Amino acid sequence: MAEPIVHELPLPPDVVTSGGQEVLRAFILEGELHVSLSNAFERPSVWGTLLVDVARHVARMYSQEGDALRDQALEEIYRTLQSQWSLPDDHSDTIN
Repeated sequence: MAEPIVHELPLPPDVVTSGGQEVLRAFILEGELHVSLSNAFERPSVWGTLLVDVARHVARMYSQEGDALRDQALEEIYRTLQSQWSLPDDHSDTIN
């Protein structure tokens, strides 16, 4: 049986040169999210800031690729977060 292929993203340049701590790794496998987390923060509220920063990076990516304006992409992400918030948990893998 062949080894599974894992498509990993490159490290950010500043991390390569200066180091850092990985706190979140996410993969999609057969349409489901699989996550590894590091309990790097004393309070869960810090994760809220991290997730907002990730949303801003995602919106910037879509803007840079010409798929959407940054503000439009960010608004779409925000609306989707609001609509998904009250849905039941999918209970996919979380490793910490």
